[in-house]
Amino acid sequence: MNQFENQTLALAGMFQAATLLDELALHGNCDALEFDCCFDSLFTIDADTPREALGDLGCLSRGFTALSDYLGGENRSPGRNIAYYLLSMVKLSSQILRDENLAEVLLKGLRRIESDRVDFDMSRHSVIHKIDGLYQDCISGLSPRIIVRGEQSYLRNVDNAAKVRVLLLAGIRAAVLWQQLGGNRWSLFWSRKKYVATAKKFLSYE
Repeated sequence: MNQFENQTLALAGMFQAATLLDELALHGNCDALEFDCCFDSLFTIDADTPREALGDLGCLSRGFTALSDYLGGENRSPGRNIAYYLLSMVKLSSQILRDENLAEVLLKGLRRIESDRVDFDMSRHSVIHKIDGLYQDCISGLSPRIIVRGEQSYLRNVDNAAKVRVLLLAGIRAAVLWQQLGGNRWSLFWSRKKYVATAKKFLSYE
């Protein structure tokens, strides 16, 4: 894959996390397989390629579709929340890229969780709450703090709140990768048609 195709993969990872986050906050649930794609991406730290880091193309179909709909102007109704989450993810990922100590703490934290998951045969529920704790320790204190918009009854549920933070961290991780591959906020404006065309091409491969 060329660099722009890899950027599109990372951007799809961001869109998938943001879209699922919006659904979870508004409706109290989201697709389990699509959530698992975001969840699993947090533990592909040493992947050799963006595709290995983010999952199979079919795993990212929701992200490709959301990218195409939003950047192509075909789905305006949820745009405000999605745009807010995406830009917040990009801003926080920029801070992580500038702060080597924070990046190292996050990497060590994820590796420790992965090790505990294997060594102690931890349930997915437990791992989700471990990631939730890592997010609160490392990300929640950064500015801008992401304000999740949704139904308070869902957001007050501790399991939903933990899943929200898993999705936020997965989106931030994808945003870090996107920037490492040369993406930036101007790219979303100047290259949006190319991103849409590339996302649709990936969807046609499934």
